[in-house]
Amino acid sequence: MNVDYEEPRFVTPICTVQDVADLVGMPLDTVKAWAGQRSSRRQMFTRNPQDHRGWPSVPLVGLAEANTLRTLREMLAPSEVDAAALWIRKRFDAPFSLANRCLVTDGAYAYVRENPSELYRVKSSQHAFVEVLEDHLRPLIFEDDDYPVAFEVRIPGVAIDPRFNAGRMTFVRNRVPVFAVLGSLAGGDSVDEVMQQYGLTLQEVAAIDEHREWAATAA
Repeated sequence: MNVDYEEPRFVTPICTVQDVADLVGMPLDTVKAWAGQRSSRRQMFTRNPQDHRGWPSVPLVGLAEANTLRTLREMLAPSEVDAAALWIRKRFDAPFSLANRCLVTDGAYAYVRENPSELYRVKSSQHAFVEVLEDHLRPLIFEDDDYPVAFEVRIPGVAIDPRFNAGRMTFVRNRVPVFAVLGSLAGGDSVDEVMQQYGLTLQEVAAIDEHREWAATAA
């Protein structure tokens, strides 16, 4: 299948490095190192030059790659994550290989460090990594080409999708942006009013309210 690597999911910045850290659940300093913002570390996920300080610089594919790096941190010692990521890229020789659904696991198996010189494909002990791999895939919504089109956040039914609302957090069901709901709640609208205004359910509005503090900075 031909993939258009100029699509927004590959090139359009939608997240800051701080956003990436919040979304993948890693310390900001670690993600800054992965982003190449530490002079001694190479850039490990896709990030574009910033036009202005504080503006988004990471496209969806970069967010997915950072999510893979977090998963590798759960499998490997921190000192081995960079080497493992580089090995995966070299082994599969595909653009954005850390974001591809198949390549990280070879379609079936996890890759872990067996010794200081190589990675080893675990077969007999695969069950030990099922939970980690499922956690890696859970936030990602994939296209038929095995690259992600959206990233689901901690609020149920909400995703980051560069095709809608400039990649800001959006309800998948009806494309209502989370920032609009937050604005109405902050402005004093009742839950019933918000439900009617945006066509949301009580559970959806309650989920926004539950995560209001986090969503206010990330939405």
